[in-house]
Amino acid sequence: MLSYRHGYHAGNFADVFKHFLLIYLLKELKKNKPFTFIDPFAAAGSYHIKDKFMMKNKEYLNGINKILNTKTSDPLINEYLKLVKQVNKNENIKSIKVYPGSCLFSTLELDKEDKIYLSELHNNEFELLKKNFIDDKRVVCEKKDAYASLSKVISSYEGSRLVLIDPSYEIKNEYEKVKNEYDMSEPEDKELYEEILKSLLSNMNKSLLELNTFGIDIQETKFGGGKQSFRPKFK
Repeated sequence: MLSYRHGYHAGNFADVFKHFLLIYLLKELKKNKPFTFIDPFAAAGSYHIKDKFMMKNKEYLNGINKILNTKTSDPLINEYLKLVKQVNKNENIKSIKVYPGSCLFSTLELDKEDKIYLSELHNNEFELLKKNFIDDKRVVCEKKDAYASLSKVISSYEGSRLVLIDPSYEIKNEYEKVKNEYDMSEPEDKELYEEILKSLLSNMNKSLLELNTFGIDIQETKFGGGKQSFRPKFK
């Protein structure tokens, strides 16, 4: 238990999809102040290519590296790539040195008055998380069991809140736990929720097709419908 390290998979095709989706949501939702981003399964938040975990499977080669220097008019993909290159301090890189996790993407996309809450239960990952974000005054890092504390954490922040629930799924009943957290949530501003969701869904198909042309295969991805997919909810 708790042996999972996200570094094994950082920057793979699933991360690419998740992160350009996350960036879009952050960009839209932060317009409604006050705003808080909550990541209860934060892991380390930033991943170095030379780290032993990323070097083992090199999954980033079939993810971020395939689209790093592509030319596209897709605004979601371009915003994502801009932030990846910002972290690596080079606009024309052939390969990344650091892949930003959701936590680091949030610090890049959000404004100085926004808040960021991160928690992680894995001892080593939590120590890296604290080290990576100790200098950012917007960020609160805690070592907690997300399932036991998430409702309290969400209610402790005012205004608009975006919660990213993406655990390791190494626990047998984790899918059921995630679904329970999802079912218990309900957007407070339903009109805003439906507006953002409608815009998001209208852009997703184009972006997915674009990613497929770059060699990132997300053929089985379902978003916003289907038995195995969840519609996003915003507090």
